[in-house]
Amino acid sequence: MKSTTTTGSVIFGASIITPASPFTKWVGGKTQLLPELSSRLPEQIGTYVEPFVGGGALFFNTQPAKAILNDSNPKLINLYVSVRDHVEELVDRLSEYETRFNAFNTLDEKQGFYYQTRTEFNAGTLTVDDAARFVFLNKTNFNGLYRENAEGKYNAAFGWKESIRLFDEANLSNCSAALKNVDILNGDFEDACDGLTAGDFVYFDPPYYSTFDGYQAGGFSEEDHLRLHNLFQRLTASRVHCMLSNSNTDYIKDLYAGYNIDVVPVKRNINRNGNGRQGEEVIITNYKSNQN
Repeated sequence: MKSTTTTGSVIFGASIITPASPFTKWVGGKTQLLPELSSRLPEQIGTYVEPFVGGGALFFNTQPAKAILNDSNPKLINLYVSVRDHVEELVDRLSEYETRFNAFNTLDEKQGFYYQTRTEFNAGTLTVDDAARFVFLNKTNFNGLYRENAEGKYNAAFGWKESIRLFDEANLSNCSAALKNVDILNGDFEDACDGLTAGDFVYFDPPYYSTFDGYQAGGFSEEDHLRLHNLFQRLTASRVHCMLSNSNTDYIKDLYAGYNIDVVPVKRNINRNGNGRQGEEVIITNYKSNQN
């Protein structure tokens, strides 16, 4: 499956899709890698699966006919469900948060509102209000960092922003349309891949293998990386097309030795030191593409 850009739309296979882009900022998000990832997609895709959806950049760029999106973070998945099923209500809530924040005259007032909302978010239930809080915190904190403490409480700090824009209503509407027939799951990455058969496609974008594993309570351990590798092998044996991206480390390259491994440059947006923002990732596939 390949796509070509036209005026205001994308032709994908035999259908025309409406452009959509991620509605959250996400550490490790793949927007900048879309040309590299898209050029490595299989020519044909059955069911499209992302077990670590995060910001969903590749999904929104591809918009396959049949898809399963999963993440272990229940509050992120609540946001996806809210965009899919309650987008108008979500827009109303986001507009309220944006207006209130921008109306404060001082940064101290804005900071107080941020931490008040963070407390409500950590005490809240999985509702549209909670989804709006997620976006507000995501767009108001430091560099879009999602981080939880050992108790599973969101603890990212205020980003000292003077003003914010929380949403693009047209994009949210397009995202909602793209998600309408998608199965959205909150669970383990292995469970998201149950029942896949030859010709299906899985894009794995797990937490980086690095010293930072504070995405959420519990992190993503070396044991989890080994489980993921074993799943990659089982899916390969079932002739499921798999693509995986991660940081360029010897551990990851050794773990997936024997598969197609390409190293690509990336910019890191979380490092305070601009000189430390250049990096490399690997894109690993169990099939041949135009790039490998």
